[in-house]
Amino acid sequence: MLEKILKQYGIEKVSARTKISKKHLSKLLERDFEGFSKPQAYGFVSILEREYGDSFEELRVELQAWFSKGESSEKREEIFVSTETQKPKSGLKKWIAVAAVLLLAAIALLLVQMQSPSQERERMQSASTPPVQKAEEKTESETPPPAPAAESRKSQESTEATGSGEKVAAEVPEREAVAAAAETSEPQPYVPMENAVVTPIVKLWFGIIDLETKKRIAKTTGDPYEIESKGRKLLITGHGRFEISDAFGNLFRFNDAKKHYFLIDDGMVKEIPLDEFKRLNGGKVW
Repeated sequence: MLEKILKQYGIEKVSARTKISKKHLSKLLERDFEGFSKPQAYGFVSILEREYGDSFEELRVELQAWFSKGESSEKREEIFVSTETQKPKSGLKKWIAVAAVLLLAAIALLLVQMQSPSQERERMQSASTPPVQKAEEKTESETPPPAPAAESRKSQESTEATGSGEKVAAEVPEREAVAAAAETSEPQPYVPMENAVVTPIVKLWFGIIDLETKKRIAKTTGDPYEIESKGRKLLITGHGRFEISDAFGNLFRFNDAKKHYFLIDDGMVKEIPLDEFKRLNGGKVW
């Protein structure tokens, strides 16, 4: 059926009408369900059925077979994209260490070059001094003078500057690497559902009460069920594992043997206590 609709209207018009991206329509057409969450995939099918009034039972059967394989290995995909910043890889740390060593070597070479001219001048002066003068100078300088305090402070300041330079050199590449990793990570687009969706993990009983029309719907199913966002509704569930995603991107998960009660207000899902549920339902539980 999807092939017929895309052939008749074209992928551009179908995407504009359903708000489903062309990328996701192409994946549904090619039966490539990799990367879809169960509520998201069934939500696309529900939107297509609502907009074009046709049955997509064949596509639903193929989706059910696909997600059955995933559930058997206890691997469920998250609807939302993780926004955690990627940590620098170990190879990057090696390059940072190499850069620090090279910086130390460069500083040591610079100090040696600064000392070399003065030593060369001393050797030349010593070579040009007559032997007698050398002997006199040796006699006069038998008692070496104490090192000036100014030179000691200068040496200490040079050592501190060297340590500070090493720290800055190590920190700057690491910050740049973290920023680069954050820029290269491309989050996958999330297509929000227009309605709230109940997704049973095992077969689940639930009931829906429209607070305006007082209409009641009860179902027992293992497939996702879409609840129209418009208006205010009450939702009661039986015992079992299930998930609820609302139209605002919130996801709720439950895995216990308790009944749960919810208020759905224009697409937003809120869990409420039994007392409030009964008050909104005219004193009744169901």
